Amino acid sequence: MQTLKRISDGAACKVHHTRNRTSLPLRNRKTEKDCGAQRCRNRFLNTVFSNCVPGFLVKDYEGKPFNILTEDNYEYLLGSYLRYAELTGVKARHVPGRNIGESIDQLVYDMETLLKDDVGVNIEQQGQRLYFNLWKCHEWGEYTLYYFPVKFVEGLNTVLRRIAISFINGMANANGIATILDGDDTEMVLDWIETDDRDEPEDDTRRRNAIVSSYRNGKIRRLLQRVESTSYYKNLPAAIRRYSPQDGWEAVLLELMEEGLQFLFPEKPIMRYCYDPFFEEEPDYRPMDLDRQIRIAYDIHDIVTESLEEQYNSERLETYDLIPVTTMALSPETDSLFKMEDDYPERFFKWSDKFINHISNNKEDGKK
Repeated sequence: MQTLKRISDGAACKVHHTRNRTSLPLRNRKTEKDCGAQRCRNRFLNTVFSNCVPGFLVKDYEGKPFNILTEDNYEYLLGSYLRYAELTGVKARHVPGRNIGESIDQLVYDMETLLKDDVGVNIEQQGQRLYFNLWKCHEWGEYTLYYFPVKFVEGLNTVLRRIAISFINGMANANGIATILDGDDTEMVLDWIETDDRDEPEDDTRRRNAIVSSYRNGKIRRLLQRVESTSYYKNLPAAIRRYSPQDGWEAVLLELMEEGLQFLFPEKPIMRYCYDPFFEEEPDYRPMDLDRQIRIAYDIHDIVTESLEEQYNSERLETYDLIPVTTMALSPETDSLFKMEDDYPERFFKWSDKFINHISNNKEDGKK
């Protein structure tokens, strides 16, 4: 079995928590209240070189050591650079170093000079092959955390409740989005709420413990599990079209679900855009993965979700958020320039902003 490891320290795209760190994939839109999978790891690990690369580097491949800084890898990277320069219409300029390591390091710099529009470049490894991987971050939405609250279905009539549960189930499963019950941090938060010795009225303590109990083995847990596992319709679009809304709030909900049908059968689910351009093999703190940022929750206003938000905000002070990224592997046969033609993440967040805002507001308030 192949073990992919990283050539540590220094980078074309500077790595977080090293002396060369310069920038991170920060969200470039305003921060709102934290509202809201399978863990998604990229297939290949980024390979990062220091400012002074050695002439050889032995790595482990299928239990055997091998030199990753080879003439063959250098020629492959050089061919990729020359081909991409040709596609951009820019004259290639490369002066080899004193050894293979320095030559590869120079190629990283040469590739960076070709790239525009905030496109980054990493060297990555597949087997014994090194290759250039181009990447660019997609644009995040209005919310900091995308927690989809399902408490609203409790106030719906039977038919609309089944439609809403089926829709959220299909959207979540199609995109690899899990409920907060699957998060390691949820159990920790529940323990903290349950054991926290607060100076509060006894009624408040009872209500707090009742919420924790409901998350552990009560109504809230059953609802989240139902949303995670249940779909009542084989033809959900037809069910949405057949239903006649009883008021304006329901009409908007149906419109949003119909608009959101595009996210039930994605070519590339939102969690598959997970990629860490600043990957470190043994970081001091792990970055905040997409499965911590996009979840199905019960109520964004209850003590459990608010505590999860506080926990998230506390941890992210030591690290950075991962946001959806599009990548492109280069080779000497590359036939096109890197383009951000896929806007699935942007469309997903734009729709989610509207959907979460609507379902997080009480239906009775929506009638006013």
